[in-house]
This record gives sequence, C-alpha cells and structure tokens, in this order.
Amino acid sequence: MNARGSGSAGARRYGIGALVAMLVVGGCGKQGVDWSAPENFVLSESSARKDEGVALEYESLVDAPPDGVYQALADVEHYPDFIPGVDQVQLLETKGDTKTVFIAQRVIGRQSSAKVVWTLDPGKRRVSFTTVQSNLSYNDGSYEIEGSPSGTRSLVRSHFLVREADQTPVPIGVLATATREAFLAAARGVRERAVKIAAAR
Repeated sequence: MNARGSGSAGARRYGIGALVAMLVVGGCGKQGVDWSAPENFVLSESSARKDEGVALEYESLVDAPPDGVYQALADVEHYPDFIPGVDQVQLLETKGDTKTVFIAQRVIGRQSSAKVVWTLDPGKRRVSFTTVQSNLSYNDGSYEIEGSPSGTRSLVRSHFLVREADQTPVPIGVLATATREAFLAAARGVRERAVKIAAAR
C-alpha cells in the first residue's frame, strides 16, 4: 500500500484472509447452474488484491424472479426501505440510464457518506455503480442477474472493488470484511423486495 494505506501489515493480512465470501466466480455460471439447489447467497466467492484495494466476487442463487431482483437493485432511492444499514438516499440527478445519489449508511460502526453514480441496464439486467466521493471508503461494482429457465429464480453475480478513502483511512482488510457483511444483509433485503414486486404483478 502507498500513503493511502493504514494499519499494520498483520491486520491487513488477517482482514483479507477473513474475506472468503460474496457471490460466485464468473466461471460457475458458465459451467452451468444447478437451478434445483437450495437458495444460497454465497454460492461461491473469491477475493484478490487489486489497484490499491481488494476485488471481491460473489454468486448468489436467489429464490426470486430475475426481473424483480433487477427492479429491487435498480430502486436505489428506496434502499433505506429494504436494505439494513442504509439510513438515507437522496437522488441528486437522473440523466439517461444513470442516477447520481447521496447515500448515508452505517459501516463498521461508523456513518459513511458517499456520492455514487449508478448505471442501469434493464435489457441485460445489470446494475453498476461508481463512488465519486466518500468519507470512509470507495466501493465500485456491479450486479448481473441471470434468470432460471422457469423464470422463478435468479443467479446474481456481484463484483466489488473496495479501496480506502484518503480522509479517513481504514485498513483494507477491515473494509473488505465489512463489505461482505453488508452484501449478505443487502442480499436478504433485495430478495424480500423482489418477491413483493413479483407478487404485486
């Protein structure tokens, strides 16, 4: 790490070693999905150091239709209604297929405030985001949703790149572990929201 980093090397190694989590490595989907398997938010996961941060990949098998999952993930303005830890979202701008928001959420016991640009692609059922300003950490990533042949279940591939912020640096291993915990909480909230969206049709 350069001047952006902080904390002991041992703490970083510990935090990164504790990462084993999130969605599936992209290769799993290519090899075929067992759509009859039980729901599993951490069907597969991987982590690797990259660009002064940590790249995390997860694959989740979710008991909800793909369109509902996409709509829940794209409904950024209402994240406080169904994603634990998200306290406030303020829509700053909508332009074409992008939404720029201010988002406040609790991360590792701290209040994190960030300006994030979300890009929506309903045709591919893909939602991506880029953090442009943050007081705690920078987290860029994407969600890609694949539907089962029956249309009743979803495979969600999640990708994250987590980096420390300059102002309030936190050891990258701690941020990565916190990202995993937030991912699991969000996955449950998104599933519940997606089921409600499907039922309302």
